[in-house]
Amino acid sequence: MAETAKRLNPKIWDRAKARAKRKMGGKWSGRAAQLAVRYYKDAGGKYSGRKSASNRLSQWTKQDWDYVGKEGKSRYLPKAARKALSSGQKGAGSRAKNKATKSGKGSARYTEAERKAVRRATKR
Repeated sequence: MAETAKRLNPKIWDRAKARAKRKMGGKWSGRAAQLAVRYYKDAGGKYSGRKSASNRLSQWTKQDWDYVGKEGKSRYLPKAARKALSSGQKGAGSRAKNKATKSGKGSARYTEAERKAVRRATKR
């Protein structure tokens, strides 16, 4: 298992985490974790040790994840995957996501093209 840096200020972390969750609509996610780390550091929080090179949050940040189109109405993909997909493939993915959302599902499966593009984009 990869080593992780230890947070030295648990009270600051709890406040940063709560603030990030509020900002993200009460949900904990990779983006909320990233925001909590920023709030923690801004409030003077310190770490002991080093984070491993395989730290998922660091990798995710470097991959530049963002929405394909309008936030909340389209897929959330890494930059390399967004570039690799045609506009038709992006539209098909967004339609699949919107259909799943309307039927009450919290998530939707990637289309085959999206799955391949994301795998290539997130290879370590």
